[in-house]
Amino acid sequence: MNKTLFSSLLIVAALCSSPAAQAADPALVISTGKSGGGYHSIGERLKTVMAEQNIAAQVLTSVGSLENLNRLDDPANPVNIGLTQADALKFFLGQHPKFAEKLFTLGEIGKECVFIVTGKDSGISSDADLQKKPGNLIAIRDPKSGTAVTYSYMIQLEPQFKNTPAAFVDTMEALLQIKTGGQQNKIKAAMFVQRPTVKSPEMQVVLDNPKDFRFVPVTDWDLNDKLPDGSAVYTFEKVTVAESKWGFDTKVETICTRGLLIGAKDKLSADLRERLAQVMLLAGNRVVGENP
Repeated sequence: MNKTLFSSLLIVAALCSSPAAQAADPALVISTGKSGGGYHSIGERLKTVMAEQNIAAQVLTSVGSLENLNRLDDPANPVNIGLTQADALKFFLGQHPKFAEKLFTLGEIGKECVFIVTGKDSGISSDADLQKKPGNLIAIRDPKSGTAVTYSYMIQLEPQFKNTPAAFVDTMEALLQIKTGGQQNKIKAAMFVQRPTVKSPEMQVVLDNPKDFRFVPVTDWDLNDKLPDGSAVYTFEKVTVAESKWGFDTKVETICTRGLLIGAKDKLSADLRERLAQVMLLAGNRVVGENP
């Protein structure tokens, strides 16, 4: 074998073994949520379904809806599919109105409801008390979470909620403080947002201790708002969180928003948008999973 041919073969071998040659950039980059969470699972299922159509996808974790929306809106970021709560989307559009021209909705991914929990002796019996009694705090786990965005948007729609500002404290720690009580403890309520039938650790604690905790109804009509397509940001519902036992009221009056799977038009070709639409029409239940 002459040296020229041998050198050419080495170059070809090197190119074939390079990362760029081994795998092309994914057609879809999906921004989801924390690893192991519901949004992340939906992203992984979408990746699996698209792989069956010979379309490569990459799933990224995130801290929540706002990070997903910022990635979608950033032209330098490869993310072209994201998951978000409807209220987070409306909150984001208030700051980035031009994003409304870019987005398209692939489907709904489930209902998520606001749960505000207080103690038996807190003096809080409705959301009106959160608006009118300054000096108390409401616990929210993480300032970047979907729950934090929801409460920020609730304050935007009804500014009197500012009278009960958020304290960013682990929810379980906050529930312990609420149960313990005491004048020195300013945390009088805890808030989390989740699917109504999910038995998260915090929901299970509340349901297992009906003598210590109660749900705060959220019924203020000022929280009524709409997305650009005319659909409601929040619906006012009485949701069942568990089968009734011990006379504990397991129906909660509250507001619920929708989880949405959305894309950025400017980052997806017309052909890819069409194939995504077909997948969601024919196999959307496989992507979304259980949708109570």
